[in-house]
Amino acid sequence: MKIKLDIRSLHLHFGKKEILKGISLAIPDNAVTALIGPSGCGKSTLLRSLNRMHDLHPDAHLKGHILLNGKNILGKKQNVTAIRRNIGMVFQKPNPFPKSIFDNVAFGLRINGHKHPDQIRERVENALRQSFLWDEVCDQLDKPALELSGGQQQRLCIARAIAIEPEVLLMDEPCSALDPISTNKIEQLIIRLREQYCIIIVTHNMQQALRVADFTAFMYLGDLVEHGPTRDIFHHPKQELTRNYVSGNFG
Repeated sequence: MKIKLDIRSLHLHFGKKEILKGISLAIPDNAVTALIGPSGCGKSTLLRSLNRMHDLHPDAHLKGHILLNGKNILGKKQNVTAIRRNIGMVFQKPNPFPKSIFDNVAFGLRINGHKHPDQIRERVENALRQSFLWDEVCDQLDKPALELSGGQQQRLCIARAIAIEPEVLLMDEPCSALDPISTNKIEQLIIRLREQYCIIIVTHNMQQALRVADFTAFMYLGDLVEHGPTRDIFHHPKQELTRNYVSGNFG
């Protein structure tokens, strides 16, 4: 499989505290990679490193390489806005803007220079269709996004992220605030979207990782303990720590 993101010896400090301890991980394109591990192990911290969200933290210091298509995105001369355009992010809690459904999805297109109304409308519709939301909202695109249900809001946020056609989609526990029916819709969406994107998902739900992820990486205390095909990680782990975690004999 083609490697889309190649993380090499990634260290992250917040002040003097080391949070990520030399992570190396190759992430393939057109696949879902799940990051699992107990709370505080560095999963979300690693995820946020991949589109340089830690640049906003004055005490954060990253060392190592994150290669996107072979180019190091941690280079000082890299355009961070362009990086975030190529590496989209969906957060744990749905965060639609206080705008209409249409304007939520169109927002990224407009700030990235798309001005032709017909082109914007087409891209908005495509993103909503990809997110399994079009049939539910096509006749109410002027409706405030905040009036949608929680599951619809999360699918709207995914539509907003993919409207600008990123190469990578990061998802930080995208179903943790949702009911089982909405969770199922998001999981089916993730499985469908991997045909077009490199997807990395943080999840505490072991069954969710089994359902949607092609590959799984187990992290503990800032270290990458084990990484491989999801079935191998859950059914034939090589490390005792991994075996204890996925079997529930942990802590």
